[in-house]
Amino acid sequence: MQDRTTYTFDRFTLSIAQRALFSNGEPVRLGARALELLILLVERAGELVTKDQLMQRAWPDATVDENAMRVHLSALRKALGESAEGISFIQNETGRGYRWVVPVLANEAVSIPKADVETKPLSLFLPTNLGQVIGRDEVVQGLADLFPKRRLVTIAGPGGIGKTTVALAVAHKVVAEQGVAGCFVDLAPLANESLVVSALASQLGLPVAGVAEQGIISSLISQAVLIVFDNCEHVVDAVAQLAEAILQAAPKVSILITSREPLRAAGESIFRLQTLVTPAYRPGMTAAQALDYSAVELFCIKAAASSSSFEFHDDDLSAVLDICERLDGIPLALEMAASRMDLLNVQEMAKRLDDRFSVLTKGRRTAMPRQQTLRATLDWSHELLSESEKAVFRRLSVFRSSFELDAAIAACSGPGTENFVVFDALTALVDKSLVTMDRRDRSSLYRLLDTTRFYAAEKLGKGPEFETVMQRHAQQCLKLFSSETIAWDGENPVQWLAANSWRVDDLRAVFDWAFTTGDKKLGVELIIASASLWFHLSLPSEYLAMARRALDAIVGTDLIGSVAELELQATYGHALWHTAGPTEEMNEAFLRAAQIADQLDLPAHKLRAVWGLWARAILFGNYRESLGLAERFKGPAYTSGVLANIQTADHMLALSHHFIGNQGQALELLMKVIAGDDAPVRANHTNHAQVDGKTAVLALLMRITWIMGDADAALSLAKDCAADALSLDHDLSICYGLAIGCIPTALWCGRFDVAKEWNSHLMGRTTKRGLRHWQVWADGFAAVLEGKNVFPKDATAMQAEVFATLSPDAFTPNLLERHNTEGSLWCGPELLRLAAVTADEPSGINIQALEAAQAIAEQQGAAAWVARISLSYPS
Repeated sequence: MQDRTTYTFDRFTLSIAQRALFSNGEPVRLGARALELLILLVERAGELVTKDQLMQRAWPDATVDENAMRVHLSALRKALGESAEGISFIQNETGRGYRWVVPVLANEAVSIPKADVETKPLSLFLPTNLGQVIGRDEVVQGLADLFPKRRLVTIAGPGGIGKTTVALAVAHKVVAEQGVAGCFVDLAPLANESLVVSALASQLGLPVAGVAEQGIISSLISQAVLIVFDNCEHVVDAVAQLAEAILQAAPKVSILITSREPLRAAGESIFRLQTLVTPAYRPGMTAAQALDYSAVELFCIKAAASSSSFEFHDDDLSAVLDICERLDGIPLALEMAASRMDLLNVQEMAKRLDDRFSVLTKGRRTAMPRQQTLRATLDWSHELLSESEKAVFRRLSVFRSSFELDAAIAACSGPGTENFVVFDALTALVDKSLVTMDRRDRSSLYRLLDTTRFYAAEKLGKGPEFETVMQRHAQQCLKLFSSETIAWDGENPVQWLAANSWRVDDLRAVFDWAFTTGDKKLGVELIIASASLWFHLSLPSEYLAMARRALDAIVGTDLIGSVAELELQATYGHALWHTAGPTEEMNEAFLRAAQIADQLDLPAHKLRAVWGLWARAILFGNYRESLGLAERFKGPAYTSGVLANIQTADHMLALSHHFIGNQGQALELLMKVIAGDDAPVRANHTNHAQVDGKTAVLALLMRITWIMGDADAALSLAKDCAADALSLDHDLSICYGLAIGCIPTALWCGRFDVAKEWNSHLMGRTTKRGLRHWQVWADGFAAVLEGKNVFPKDATAMQAEVFATLSPDAFTPNLLERHNTEGSLWCGPELLRLAAVTADEPSGINIQALEAAQAIAEQQGAAAWVARISLSYPS
């Protein structure tokens, strides 16, 4: 039975039924916790009430700090003031508790002026979603299932992400499934917090004039209602206080909030609404498959509504995915982009998104002004920030990808913006949904959505503040990458590189700044420090352009002849290998690196330069020269005692001996490498070529195995190698493994079907990365597979040799001249055989040449060539 008692004291009346306090008939604004403390003290007037009893009364189901109770008691004392006799109503007895000291009179059902709210059925309104709710079915059901166990739920997220749409869908589901009433209160039009109570009263059908919080609570005490407070971010304090008061007094009421930041109210459950899902493009993907993803589905539905001629075809896939990704899957932004399909096609829209705030200006005519343009949506959030929050927000725009707290502090702090200010501001920006947060590898990472970053970057501009922030950001990047050993000797921190690969977008931005308006020397240092990351990501083409820019920048500076130039030349040479191949420019780069290493007496760097010279020689087909360079590498490598250096030396020697034709010696050296790979001190399997060491070893092993006559074992090795390399998803390793070993072996074994499948992978990787050297391999293999007699004109000697062993059409007199010049080639017997069977002889075959070829093949232990030669004799 409801308690109808009222208490009067001094000028106040306290109604238990209405849970309201009145002073001379006027309502007194009190929070729900403070009101509970007042009721307990008044009920036990004159008695000592302990702190534990007070906290149990105000927080019956929670453990809170004593300071929280003091805050609410302070608010209560402030609201009561002093009695007519000038004394405080509540007396503190230090260490014991509190006592109510003013006389109290208890009455039953006393009529209270101005608080007599007429009891009548509530008039409630819950609008219908006019559009289809796309991609949110699981979210809606999950949120609906929270009620009524969770009575205060906040849907938080950035502007335009669809919080209102989801909230209405949840509310309708709860109303339909749980039999409660629904009430929707849009707070966006409110100018200040004082209007929140009136807005709710109006939606409940209560008289707005003179109504107080207590009157609303009284009308809701016995009602089963789900109240939706929409757009609360600018009035969060008032909504939090009102929500707590309602939920404490009205047990059948639940509240659903939408806000760009949580209320931070007692009992609040927070759900961060995510953006719609955009698929990553993959070869062979169709438009129909892309429509299974919510961002694409929403864009296409809205585009079709905007233009009756819009159709989504496979040719549009790349542009539509680009639009969805660059707009972060934000529904409002996607709707605005789709609304322009009456004037633009998807390709044109994708090109214009760099100026998205000028293009996306066509929101719904009936929407609030802050949602009629993309800029207005962000303006609304920005204006709610404090000055320090605005400063940190715009400075965070220099991050192109995720970032840690330390990085944010490093970039954003400065005079007037101390570290703790940045921390507090970043926390606030996360709360207000302008910065997202996710946890990766037990660490917290932050990120600005792409559209938000564009907006923040506009606020930052390109002036002195931008230059200062970029300088700090670049120094932090350099510190991060310089902390890792940038080694090319098989000791690269592969796991560290994989974990930090997402930082590449930040590096791109820093390099662009450094070589335009920024610090060129800092840019050079960062290009050197981050080199291994670019090769780990199979981006040598991009790195090549940056290295060229850096080499141009150091001309005429004291960096010429320094370790910095040495590092640049060496990494430049590596990038040239994977892109252009073994060019003279590659040779010059490594020669210059070796020269500087000698001048500065840097043995480890000299090894790296010698490796580059060896790589160029062997790729170019100068096998004798490569053997000399491998021997030159071997001495200091073995002396260093570093296992990775020793492994590299043996592998270099094995390759050189293989291509000269010393297959037995090559196999012996390679088995040493394989044994060393099992050593527990081997950190990982990367090598000087920046490809997977295991892949490189298998590629050579399968070639030797096939040449020595075991085709089945060679093909088995090829299949294992291809599967292993493809599973790594490292383009440089895949290109090396497939081109050097797997595809030639499959073709030598007559498995054209397998070779064709592998070559499609090779072609795709080389085209995507702009790796011309590796694409030559793919083009040559394609010619063999398609029976063409035209092979790449820019093929190196090594490539031309492989193609000739696969197709007679690839054989040229120049290759035979190479055999005669070199004295011994891995494919010499086959070249001699091809010359013999195409000889201008009466029989069409030069028997003497075949016999010479067979003798060389037997000397090399090349059983595969012996078998081919045997089949070439006339029957």
